[in-house]
Amino acid sequence: MSRLSSLSQIILFAAIFGLATSCQKDQEDIVPDGKSTVEDGKSVSPGVTTVQANYFKNLFNLFGDGWTGGDGAYSIPLPDGRLLWTFGDSFLGTVNPDYSRSGPLVNNLFVVQDGDNLTTLMGGTSEDPEAFVTPWNNPSHWYWPGDGIVIEDQLYVFMLRVRSTGEAGVFGFETVGTDMAVFSLPDLELVEQYAVARSYKYLMGVSLFREDDFVYVYGTQSSLGKAALAARFNVNDPETITYWNGTDWGDEFVGDAYMTRDNGENLFVSNQFKVFKWNDNYRLLVQDDFFRSAIRVYRSDSPTGPWSNPITIYNTPETGEDGGNIFTYNAFAHPHIIDPDKGMLVTYSVNTFDFFSLFQDARLYRPRFLWVKPS
Repeated sequence: MSRLSSLSQIILFAAIFGLATSCQKDQEDIVPDGKSTVEDGKSVSPGVTTVQANYFKNLFNLFGDGWTGGDGAYSIPLPDGRLLWTFGDSFLGTVNPDYSRSGPLVNNLFVVQDGDNLTTLMGGTSEDPEAFVTPWNNPSHWYWPGDGIVIEDQLYVFMLRVRSTGEAGVFGFETVGTDMAVFSLPDLELVEQYAVARSYKYLMGVSLFREDDFVYVYGTQSSLGKAALAARFNVNDPETITYWNGTDWGDEFVGDAYMTRDNGENLFVSNQFKVFKWNDNYRLLVQDDFFRSAIRVYRSDSPTGPWSNPITIYNTPETGEDGGNIFTYNAFAHPHIIDPDKGMLVTYSVNTFDFFSLFQDARLYRPRFLWVKPS
């Protein structure tokens, strides 16, 4: 558990998906962070401003006793005002004052934010930690979390199922399907797991968006050059998912019925993107794939597209640093976390092709936090 001292602003509340969570305004930096190079107020596109979200940067600048670094960075508002953060591969253990770290790496962790307190949820024991959620039927597979949502008194989290390919290097893995993990509230106990999609060809639940009684479920073609697809389920029947085929909803995904741009071409995305509503229309935030730096936002009049008018809201400054080893990926919007003056919270992940550098500098494997105010 980690605690920040002396919050300088009150906790704000914003509602989306019919739920609420807290949002804290920025405070001054309380720790040095040479890896955060956001230029406050710099506009990449007209009408768009970005400033560093110092509160969240400092909150997750942890030095041990729990999560100390990871990627993914989904956030899910809980009914009691807490905020649940989920991460993929994550470090536990100790971070030293010079930011060197030691400790194990597990495939996923959940972190509960209660005000300015963080509590790490993991499996196993403190001496022998494991991922918080593991596949029930194949111990050689593991999970990376997708997006999640609360329906009545349960939390539903899509989990991407992954296995090793046996190849050396940081990309020696492949995704093989999507499962659902269901948790009771408020204790966050795992109560059910079931398969959602057993196809290696596409992954589901990388982004969720609720409107009225439907939860829209977004996924990707699971290959390089990923095309985006849409599905949905009724909140009264979360296990029955229907798929968008370009004109209507059906029981199965149809061949190449991916979401499109306004020119009719497939919309290509990265592994993680976010659909949300802003100023009465739909937005889709995504970072360019293949380790590029641009984070863009598309617009649409429908949650299924077509998506048009992409604007670049930010270029990640870390990309290409350290002799080209540093890369950024998986930008994600958190529309339930709002600063009324600065906009919504956006995160992105930072990593390196040099795995051993992660032990030399813990800041290389922590999310970056931005306030982004779209036009």
